Amino acid sequence: MNLLITLILSLSPGSLGAGFILGQPTGLSFSYIVSQNNFSEFALAWAIPGRFHFNADFLFQWDLEPNQEDFEIELPGRFVFYSGPGASFEIDNTSSYLGIRADLGLRYEFKGSPIDIFLEVSPGVRLFPNTNAFMEGGIGGRFYFFRANR
Repeated sequence: MNLLITLILSLSPGSLGAGFILGQPTGLSFSYIVSQNNFSEFALAWAIPGRFHFNADFLFQWDLEPNQEDFEIELPGRFVFYSGPGASFEIDNTSSYLGIRADLGLRYEFKGSPIDIFLEVSPGVRLFPNTNAFMEGGIGGRFYFFRANR
């Protein structure tokens, strides 16, 4: 509980995004910008076959600077590659599942806009109640509240 209160109180303008993710899982996506190089990502979603899903990731990000000579037009924004560790929790009518995952993604931030879109994959391993591999991923978008323009 103290961690949640600390996170809420430490929110600075431009640091919180909310939106959606479509895929496995499908639901709400949240992002908290920690610094220029790091952010956290959370999802409250529904996973097939009928499980409530929660995941949290701590991610490192790098700007991808495309060679403008390779493009006919100048892009009105920037691409960001991100990756990092995370955890996944799922619950259904009979069981709960806890696992670790590695999130890999590509985000596009529209210049002068508080909106981004993303594509990500997250391979992982469920550790409880039994051990097995899983693959998650999807596409989505988020709106950033009070985000400073880049």
